[in-house]
Amino acid sequence: MSSHAETKKSPLAGLITYNKDIPVMPLILIGLVLAGIGAVTALMVLIKGHGEMYGVTRQVPWGMLIATYAYFVITSTGLAFIGGLGHAFGFEAYNKISRRIVVLATIVLIAGFTQILMEIGHPIRMMIYMILTPNLKAPILWMGVFYGIELVILAFELILVFKAHPTAKDHKMAAILGFLALLVGTLATSNLGFVFGSLNARPWFHGIYFSTFLVISGITAGACLLMLIHNIVYKFNIPAELTKPMNSLAKLMGGGIGMMMFLYLWKILTSLFNSPDGAYQSLMALISGPLAANFWIGEMGLAIAVPLLLLIVAKGNTKIYGVAGLVYMVGLFFTRFDFVVAGQLPVMRAANEGSNVITDANGLASYSASAGEWGIFMLGIGTALMLYFAAEKFLNLKTPDHH
Repeated sequence: MSSHAETKKSPLAGLITYNKDIPVMPLILIGLVLAGIGAVTALMVLIKGHGEMYGVTRQVPWGMLIATYAYFVITSTGLAFIGGLGHAFGFEAYNKISRRIVVLATIVLIAGFTQILMEIGHPIRMMIYMILTPNLKAPILWMGVFYGIELVILAFELILVFKAHPTAKDHKMAAILGFLALLVGTLATSNLGFVFGSLNARPWFHGIYFSTFLVISGITAGACLLMLIHNIVYKFNIPAELTKPMNSLAKLMGGGIGMMMFLYLWKILTSLFNSPDGAYQSLMALISGPLAANFWIGEMGLAIAVPLLLLIVAKGNTKIYGVAGLVYMVGLFFTRFDFVVAGQLPVMRAANEGSNVITDANGLASYSASAGEWGIFMLGIGTALMLYFAAEKFLNLKTPDHH
């Protein structure tokens, strides 16, 4: 009787703990430092204003913070997609790591919100207008709606995955929530692509390409981040019972990179031969212009070639999976940055005298991220590091067998 009463009294029994064997205190401290720098930067932005602190201009109004927002939130939806494969579609390999998936997806999404809130000039005003006078035809409205719904779904998933003694009803609800997280996450990410794709004045963005590419690269990022996190937590010595999930994630990562290569090929070919001048100019900015180093080293090297080569030579070595995941996540930053900036570099009107349009020798606008934008990115990275690794240190994130 007492045991039953204790279970009834503590549905989340065993959640709070202290994992002395998980070596993440340095990462928590690094996260605190970065978040602190980011918080100071955010305060300066609120005092001095965006124009003073950010490197964006009238010609390039979307800068690094849009890219870092995409970096975080799309990775979160990729994680939610993988969690949905486990809960809703019976992929047992992912059920074995469901707690880490849901916690990581939630925290990475929160980190993304820090970026967009500091990018928007008046976030409170935005929320008021979005609620009172929503423009249902605007893709950016649905972006906020879908990501907000995803956060709510993840919150309910957190409650379920941390239940010490889940019932059959809980498992059924977890399956439903997993499916909804997968569905809403895919809608949110593809809609984010449509926010750009609906801009027919910017040929590089226009169309369905980025709605597809962002979903694929986000799922790939989710797999990479999970392999990296597990290697950190287990000191690059992942236990045998987690080998199957890591192998499954490696296959998902490899398949995702393969699909990204296919999409890159056709984006490049169509921009070279079939698209309006703006798309061609954006492509040239990437392959031989101001973004060439980002493209060849960051995108093609770190996000495609190196991680794919590491997966090929790994042959089941989970340590190499972790390194491949790290390399991809670094490369993904350049992929997101280039995606946002390249489409804005072709100017929308001639740089005539008095037009206030400034171009380089190739007729392109210019943009470089400011120290303020880097500081806000530190806020996001620091928030993610601090919260997630604190969860690893002080919560029980090992999924019980019944999950």
